[in-house]
Amino acid sequence: MAVFSKRRTAMSPLARRQRVSAWMFLVPGILTTVWLRYYPILKAFYMSLYNYNAVDPPGRFVGLKNYEVIFNTGFYWEAWGNTFAFLFLTLVLVFWVPLLQALFLNEIMKGRKLFTTVYLITTLIPMSVNVIVWKWIWDPSYGVANQIFQFFGGDAQVWLSNPDLTKFCIIFPGILGGGVNVLLYLTAIQGINSEIYEAAAIDGCVGWKKIWHIILPNIRFIVVIQLILTCISTMQILDQPYQYTAGGPSGASTSMGIYVYNSVYKDMNYGKSAAAAVTLFIVIAILTVIQQKLDRSDRS
Repeated sequence: MAVFSKRRTAMSPLARRQRVSAWMFLVPGILTTVWLRYYPILKAFYMSLYNYNAVDPPGRFVGLKNYEVIFNTGFYWEAWGNTFAFLFLTLVLVFWVPLLQALFLNEIMKGRKLFTTVYLITTLIPMSVNVIVWKWIWDPSYGVANQIFQFFGGDAQVWLSNPDLTKFCIIFPGILGGGVNVLLYLTAIQGINSEIYEAAAIDGCVGWKKIWHIILPNIRFIVVIQLILTCISTMQILDQPYQYTAGGPSGASTSMGIYVYNSVYKDMNYGKSAAAAVTLFIVIAILTVIQQKLDRSDRS
């Protein structure tokens, strides 16, 4: 009967220095992430359990009373409805645009760098400037949108003042696409092994067949990542609806982000705003986990 003895190999000085160097680079990032990401989450949950008093914190302990209050508030559920409406419009109108632009860019040989640069330049334009331009476009008196609409026989619309149209008007500018997402998709497409393209061409898999059967399956990982990030960012949407309509008209564009913001700076109710923020975090976490589970199940 052979006896095996486990020997612990001594780490060389070079390997020890490399490990220490790696931790020296990692630790500041880890500490910063814990401080600026995870601590505010825990702090928000802590605040949600109190009738929080900013002058003399933390105030009176109320347990889950703040959650009960928001759950019995109609504006809270309207904000959730608006948030999911924004998410639906984003996925239908906006999400696929950068992917299509990257697919077309991959097919052209001349001018690819030029068009890629044109798409990236749009990221340099501040959101406030973009909102101002589109508010001119949607203006009911002299806006281009009504002129185009009337040219085709339609009636003039009060776009941003119509509760049925305001969410569409806020999300629609994203249909222009562009941005870093185009570059990410294009890089992933060009990273596919050229031998796969050659084998597909021999089998007659060209054009849309190549896109559907070769390109999309091979860049699925980046598409799933972008889908998750898009859902997370849209569920937290605040700047766009606030700059367009400040949550109006009649709360038609009040997202959960605006609801939390108003709870703090208008109602001065820190406990209620913290409770709303915690529920938003939980819902986003659940959606993210579901998306990851579905992606894994499809792979198996």
